[in-house]
Amino acid sequence: MSISDFEIKWLKFVRRLRVVGVLLIFIIIPYLAFVIIPIYFIMTMVAVGDISNLNHELKDPYLKLFRSKYVTASIFKLIGSITVHIGAAMVVFNQFINPRFDSYYFGFFPYYILPSVIVVIIGVIIMIIGSGVEIGAWDNLKFFVYHNKDLFPGRTNYLTTAKVDNLRSGAVAWVLGFLGITIIIGWISQLVGYFGLSSVAERGSKMDPISPKIQEYQTLSPPPQEPQPVERIEFCPMCGSKVSKGATFCAECGVKLVI
Repeated sequence: MSISDFEIKWLKFVRRLRVVGVLLIFIIIPYLAFVIIPIYFIMTMVAVGDISNLNHELKDPYLKLFRSKYVTASIFKLIGSITVHIGAAMVVFNQFINPRFDSYYFGFFPYYILPSVIVVIIGVIIMIIGSGVEIGAWDNLKFFVYHNKDLFPGRTNYLTTAKVDNLRSGAVAWVLGFLGITIIIGWISQLVGYFGLSSVAERGSKMDPISPKIQEYQTLSPPPQEPQPVERIEFCPMCGSKVSKGATFCAECGVKLVI
């Protein structure tokens, strides 16, 4: 695969990831997430399809592992996200069914809200598992970039690796999601990674290699000189006698005439 062909396919892939990043912004909005999550998953699978197309000729093992782990992580996160939002919706639904607070408590939670809490916890655990798998996916993508420096020349290699690290750090923060604040950190970090990858790729594609300019020199040759007409000597420069036409010596004094 030529570098130009790779750049086109890679740019297409990271632009799909940018769309995934846009959807990630809205995925945390309650109830709207029920619509966004399936679209998010579909766009993730479309990006995975671009990776398959990219690796059709490269046959890179790291890219193959990235695709496999990313698909697995996306499925886990899809199931986990839906489960969490179902649990959150159950809380509101239960309040309509039982508007009066139940006097029975299980730990810190009212008895009627306990099933919702259990569903949310199960969803979070599934998402944590998915994020753990996602860490391995980004590791493999980083290895692919590192071992293919010819495809990412110059500073593009470093910047691409840095943005993949942002995505990996985001996945690590999601694994620590039970701490609460790390979910926000992971969300921001992954947004930086998704948008950063496409930005780096677009800047790299616009930077054409600077080729040295060779200045051509032309050899200047002297202009051709036209022969000057030679005037005929009519009188001898020595004695002044008239010289016959075509004569090389003066007939009077014998001097040689220069013609």
